[in-house]
Amino acid sequence: MNSQFRTRRGQRKGSLGLSSVPSIRLPSAASPPVVRWSAIPGRMAAPLGLLMFVFTLVLVGYVTWEKVFATGASSFSHQVLLSESSPARGTAVYSIEVVKEYHHDPDAFTQGLLYAGNDTLFESTGLYGHSSVRKVLLQTGKVKIIHRMDSSFFGEGLTLLGERLYQVAWRTRTGFIYDKHSLKKVKKFTHQMDDGWGLATDGKVIFGSDGGSTLYQLEPQSLKVIKSTVVKYNGQAVFDLNELEFIDGEVWANVWQTDCIARISHEDGKVLGWILLHGLRESLIQTWNKEIDVLNGIAWDQENGRIFVTGKLWPKLYEIKLRELTGPLNGTVEDICRLRLF
Repeated sequence: MNSQFRTRRGQRKGSLGLSSVPSIRLPSAASPPVVRWSAIPGRMAAPLGLLMFVFTLVLVGYVTWEKVFATGASSFSHQVLLSESSPARGTAVYSIEVVKEYHHDPDAFTQGLLYAGNDTLFESTGLYGHSSVRKVLLQTGKVKIIHRMDSSFFGEGLTLLGERLYQVAWRTRTGFIYDKHSLKKVKKFTHQMDDGWGLATDGKVIFGSDGGSTLYQLEPQSLKVIKSTVVKYNGQAVFDLNELEFIDGEVWANVWQTDCIARISHEDGKVLGWILLHGLRESLIQTWNKEIDVLNGIAWDQENGRIFVTGKLWPKLYEIKLRELTGPLNGTVEDICRLRLF
């Protein structure tokens, strides 16, 4: 693998280094023992009969869970995540329902994504020599306008404020401003974040991430950092914050190399909820004969309440709905999302 695609942690930015995301599984069910009822005293038959009934329910439940997971992303149910442990108190956890699938350019190494109205998306793509900013038609996935970046830059996060698109580049502390209509580059700027990964806006400030645990707030005119907050879950810093989106007063962040999105309070950095998107990437891997990289890209259609997600080199973009999980989880959020917490 070309070293230009590797991060300071020694891995290609975006790659899980695995052929698929590990499944969330219940313990395997062994074959039930053969019981000779004639040899069991009468006072023991009822308890053992009850035990066998419960064991059968567990076995049937496991087989049902396997069928749910095997059907792919559109059938992904909250049932697959329920078990015996619970998330941190006060932190909501959600599974997803796929509402609709759209075509997405399978060669787009998605780094930034946003919805701009009229079934139009803006997207930033990465990789040296392949980075771009593009205007995309939602219904067809067709690229309507594209600006190809200089090969010395690796495109990252993207956001829209007014008539201008703001984009950052990886490892350079450099960003660019574009006219949203023509995608003509208007300005080049430098920023104070440790690196440029994700961008989003509430219409007043620009939020940024650098691949660490810090959520930045930038003043749109000067692009200087006016506030920085450490994002924490259960008292520990959450690292690898990647692409961002501002949704209903919260900052949503893809967590790099995971199938999870963190819902973050921009006031204090507290993680308010987790969205578990397990099944999307694995479904694509099973049906698509090319490299499918990590989940990355969140877009929000505020007017119609639609949420869109995609990933790097994904051939599909999904409209999703959230389903809050009310029961205990099959493991901790830390384990399910493979989080790096410190």
